[in-house]
Amino acid sequence: MFWVVLGVKRPFTKHGGGNSTNPPKNPKKTGRLPFMARFILEGSTDPFLRVDLTQGDMIHAESGAMASMSSTLELKGKARGGMLSGLMRKALSGESFFMQEISAEQGPGTVRLAPSVPGEVRVIDMSNACWFVGDGGFLACDDEITLETSRQKLAGALLGGTGGLFILKATGTGSLAVSAFGAITEVELNGQDELIVDNGHVVAWQDTLDYTPSLSTKNSGGMLSKIGGSMKSGEGVVMRFSGQGRVLVSSRSRPSFVSWLVPQLPSRK
Repeated sequence: MFWVVLGVKRPFTKHGGGNSTNPPKNPKKTGRLPFMARFILEGSTDPFLRVDLTQGDMIHAESGAMASMSSTLELKGKARGGMLSGLMRKALSGESFFMQEISAEQGPGTVRLAPSVPGEVRVIDMSNACWFVGDGGFLACDDEITLETSRQKLAGALLGGTGGLFILKATGTGSLAVSAFGAITEVELNGQDELIVDNGHVVAWQDTLDYTPSLSTKNSGGMLSKIGGSMKSGEGVVMRFSGQGRVLVSSRSRPSFVSWLVPQLPSRK
């Protein structure tokens, strides 16, 4: 079994600038410090996200993510980003209205979380940083991470599939876990290049980046030309990232998989 260990210490010290952390190879060499909630990936393929909590710790997780937990832990449902914005997000993007709040009130314990689709889980070690998470990419985070719904640009809301009118914005210091359909790779932009990513493969990106949705990978041409080119190539909507920062990209696209799967299902008579 392959384990990946990440820790978040309270009170926090600087331990990175919002970068995805390269975890230690041997978890036994990572000392357990007081008041630390550890994020551990169990398994090399379709892993669990295991979180060890000390008494008083709390984490937030995607609705339905809890697979197992210690009896000392307590699980509650909470409206994501507040009642009103949660209802709007549910109506406009189709995401779950609630998220799970798991706390160690009675004593230390362990919870194992599982994503809704098979694929990789990546833990981002944030230090006073901000990340945007695409539709379905959020899995869990420390209580010190502030989650809120952020309104997208109008074009992004109309053309993109990263959360409809709203996307998830995570800010603060701590651990943020994201998941994807398939494997995840991290692409770093140095401010000189532009990265084009098929919208269905976007997992998360730093707020230091500028992003613009487009119907084509072409830089020129009118709307009708881009729509025609998109239909011919089958590329769909793409996201253009520029500036300095990191983008997490998945090897599989959920929309593409659904488009393939539906015709394979037996028709109802």
